[in-house]
Amino acid sequence: MIYQHDKKTNTTTILWDSVAEPQQIANTPSEWPSEEARENGVRFFKQESGQDWLGAPSLSVLKERLNKGWPEGVEKMSKIATKELGSPLSVRRRRIRADQGDELDMQAVWRGDLSRAWTRTRRQNRVGSRSISLVINLGDNCGTDASKLFWRGASALKVAELLSQAGYNVGLYGVFAGQMVDDSQKQKVTQFIEIKPEDAPLDMDKLAALTAMPGFFRTSLFSGICYATNKLGRSPAYGLGRPWHDGIAECLKTLPIPQNAIIQEPVLSKDSAEKWIDKVLAQVESPELATA
Repeated sequence: MIYQHDKKTNTTTILWDSVAEPQQIANTPSEWPSEEARENGVRFFKQESGQDWLGAPSLSVLKERLNKGWPEGVEKMSKIATKELGSPLSVRRRRIRADQGDELDMQAVWRGDLSRAWTRTRRQNRVGSRSISLVINLGDNCGTDASKLFWRGASALKVAELLSQAGYNVGLYGVFAGQMVDDSQKQKVTQFIEIKPEDAPLDMDKLAALTAMPGFFRTSLFSGICYATNKLGRSPAYGLGRPWHDGIAECLKTLPIPQNAIIQEPVLSKDSAEKWIDKVLAQVESPELATA
C-alpha cells in the first residue's frame, strides 16, 4: 500500500496493493487505534444491505460473484451500442535523406550527391501495440442505487474490451474519491486500486462483478475511509462524506500510475455510458493521442 497525506489540502491518497488488501487491513487489529475503531471498519463486510445497495441480493452472493464472476452482468453490458475501433498506430520517427532537411552530410556533398545530402526525421505510422490505462470511477453518493452505478463498470469494461480486441494493452484502475469524510468534515480521501495490469488477460466475468456492482466500493472502500480517518486521529463522518469526482485527477498525479490515464466521467445511465464511450474512442483515435 502507498499511503500519503497532504496537511495543506487535508487530502489522503491511498493506492492499495490488491483488491483483497482493504479487507486484510480491516482484519488486522494492529492497524487500528482501538478495537472499536476496527469494528467500525469491519461492519461494512458484515452489513446485509440488499440489491439496490450492493448490486447483489446478499453479501454471500456478492462474495460468490467476486470470486467466480458475474456473467449476467457481462450479458447486460453487451447491449451497449458502440462503434468499431481500428488497430492502434504506433508512431515513431524515421530518418530520411532529401535535398533539404535538418543535418548536412558532407560526405554526400563531396560525392556530388546533393539530392541526398540532407537528413531529416519524419513520423512513420505503423500498426503496433500501444498501452492505455483506464481509471474506473467506482462510487457515488448514498442515494445512487446499484442499477445506476452498473453503468460505470459496464462502460469502462466495454471500452477495455474494444481496445483489447483492437490490439491495445489495457490497464485498469478503480478509484473512489470522497470529501468531508471525517467528523470535522475537513478531510478528503481518495483510494486507488489496480484492478488489471496491462499484461493481464481481460476476465470480463470477474471484472464485471468488481466494477459494475457497487458491492466492492460499499464494503472495501467504505472500510478504507474508516481506516484513513482513524490514521489521522479522527473518526469517520456519519454517512462517510460526499463524492469528490473533481479530486481524482489531482490525486492521480501523486501516484506511480500512468499519467496519461483516461479518467472515467461519472456516468449513471446507458445513454451517458454510450456517450462517454464514443468520447473515449474518439480520443484514442485522435492524432494528438496517437503521437503522445
